[in-house]
Amino acid sequence: MNIDAVDEVLYIVTFCIGDDFNLVSVKNIENHVLQDPGIFPFLAKKEQKNRRNIISRIMNARYELWNDTKRTKIRNRVWNLRKKRGSE
Repeated sequence: MNIDAVDEVLYIVTFCIGDDFNLVSVKNIENHVLQDPGIFPFLAKKEQKNRRNIISRIMNARYELWNDTKRTKIRNRVWNLRKKRGSE
């Protein structure tokens, strides 16, 4: 994964969304990118589909999905910020 993309996503999750919320969605992260494209240049210049795929890969590697993972296709990805992968 591109280190710039990882930095931008983790910055949004840590400083823009913060500990006040337990859940975060792709759309929530994407909204922060689109509101401040100068702060998030790597993600801002990507097309929507690519940007959402990048965000999903980064978040899937770090956080557990809140959605029902038994469904075959998850359209609205939401992660539980209280459940980091590897820290049971």
